[in-house]
Amino acid sequence: MLGYFALCLGINLLKMIDRRILSELKAIHNQKDSLIIKAPGRINIIGEHTDYNNGFCLPAAIDLAVFMGVSPNDSIRIHSMDRNDEWDGTNAIRPDWAVYFSGALRFARENNFSIKPFRLDFGASLPSGAGLSSSSAITCGFLFALNQMNAWNIPIEKLTRIAVKAERESGLEGGMMDQISIFNGAKDHALLIDCQSWSFEKIPMLIPNYQWTIVDTKVKHKLVDSEYNDRSRMCNQIAKKCATYFGIEENLRIVYDQYSNHLFDFLDPLERVLVRYIFEENDRVRDMKSAIINQDTTSIGKLLYDGHEGLKSKYKVTCEELDFLVQFSQNSYASIGARMMGGGFGGSTLHLVKEENFDAFSFGISAAYKQKFGFDPDVFKAQISNGIEIVV
Repeated sequence: MLGYFALCLGINLLKMIDRRILSELKAIHNQKDSLIIKAPGRINIIGEHTDYNNGFCLPAAIDLAVFMGVSPNDSIRIHSMDRNDEWDGTNAIRPDWAVYFSGALRFARENNFSIKPFRLDFGASLPSGAGLSSSSAITCGFLFALNQMNAWNIPIEKLTRIAVKAERESGLEGGMMDQISIFNGAKDHALLIDCQSWSFEKIPMLIPNYQWTIVDTKVKHKLVDSEYNDRSRMCNQIAKKCATYFGIEENLRIVYDQYSNHLFDFLDPLERVLVRYIFEENDRVRDMKSAIINQDTTSIGKLLYDGHEGLKSKYKVTCEELDFLVQFSQNSYASIGARMMGGGFGGSTLHLVKEENFDAFSFGISAAYKQKFGFDPDVFKAQISNGIEIVV
């Protein structure tokens, strides 16, 4: 009975956090010109490390979010409610979270966009370091707020591109998947993104009797940033070699579209493995669209497991904790598929779990993980939601 109560508390805790944050923000930002914004995190159904290679991916915005309250002020004041510290928008000595605000402010100043002084407070039910794109939620939410408060009238498509550039100030050489899904998410739909054109198609994600489930390892190994950038740079090098060999533009999407069956014997062995993973993952995204539309849960599960195996054995960005959770899923009657999400080396796994067995799956995977690693993971349902919204 106590275990069931603990699980219910865990499921409802995030909603309680949302209500608390919103209540505090409404109390602070109650002026006529105040604004309260919800910037969601995202899951990625499949298509990992494909965005910076101009491939395909299938993310969806979720209800876990960063909430921001913004009001006119006599000076710039950005306050983290979770950390209880501040930054004034200019001081070179700044909290680590401020890097996601500084890129947006730098864009505005370098492009002579007017910025009225403001007070911004933010808090989140979205956990950081879980592979759910909390950093992009902050960046996108802040740019959205500046655009609204200062009447820049920048369309969402351009604002998305600015967000990608602003976030790269943090040092991570990523793509555009997170930002597109956060700005454009739609309730009960994923976005099949063509990262070459930055265009997307909304795919209905309701799978009756099944629940998308997130398991947060609560670890983030130090390799995540350096190894992520190493993969990105190696793929750039592969694109250059392919451009020389085939006489084409430096673009792995062109290689995928026209030469995916080539042996690539002009590449180094590791490069051949990486490019093969990218092409296979692009195929999995397209196959996943068909499987979801046809409600083919067997194929959905296989694609998830195959995606994780590719990330583990070819792209080599998993870790012991992630692999353990996926292996547990493979041996569970309650789950039909699982894979890691995000950059890797920690963060979360995504599982498709039978709705009627969600409680049993949550208890089982938590107990097994704690026995193995000595602490509990966080397990929660992924409710697919809209993108950035004005709450008040």
